Amino acid sequence: MEQAGIKREKNKRVSRTLVNEMKIKMPAVSENEGTARGVVGTFAARLDPTVEELADLRCAVSEAVTNSVVHGYGCEGGVLYISIRAYSDRSL
Repeated sequence: MEQAGIKREKNKRVSRTLVNEMKIKMPAVSENEGTARGVVGTFAARLDPTVEELADLRCAVSEAVTNSVVHGYGCEGGVLYISIRAYSDRSL
């Protein structure tokens, strides 16, 4: 997420505080790709992202879940863990 309203000088860190955190555990099956995308998108929506930022995040989640199911587990199944944190500077 873009850090709205926060100006940074080059190589200076802006302090940030953890605002919210979510962890999800679900079967690593392709049917859960849409669920993961929707849940992460809803979590991020609280930060008031642009439509483009939200679409990019949802796409990244889709790719990550699909890749872990196809290349990590294949037909054997497994467990998918998703952890996401929201910070006071609007970053995830």
